[in-house]
Amino acid sequence: MRRIIDGRVYDTETAQQVGGDCSPAGLGPRDFQWYEENLFRKRTGEYFLYGEGGPASPYAEPYGQTGRQGGAMIRPLTYDEAREWAESHLEAREYEAEFGTPAEGDAALMARVPMATYEAIRRAASQTGRTIREVIIDMVDAYGDR
Repeated sequence: MRRIIDGRVYDTETAQQVGGDCSPAGLGPRDFQWYEENLFRKRTGEYFLYGEGGPASPYAEPYGQTGRQGGAMIRPLTYDEAREWAESHLEAREYEAEFGTPAEGDAALMARVPMATYEAIRRAASQTGRTIREVIIDMVDAYGDR
């Protein structure tokens, strides 16, 4: 699905799927309450949620004067919204692959960095088998020793 929202393009074909979740167990695509949601990350680092579902799902659309039919929608998310959605809907390994392992009891700091820097940090983490958090801490510690 491809949509333009607030002058930005959101496309499930070109974005990377982070993970997804389905409606409660036992519901299939033929059930009116069935729905599926997938979290995507664009090349720019922006997140969005793609959802689709039946006529009694959160993704239902009006049909005729009083009816409802299945539908689909894209909703842009902030980083924090994407992280919160992932905490509630993804398995731990999927969450950690995208957002890193949460540190227990540590204070957190959010920072915006250029996409090229972020990708370099992700590559370093992947190549060394460490989390993004660990790579950043090592970089900061090395810089602080100068």
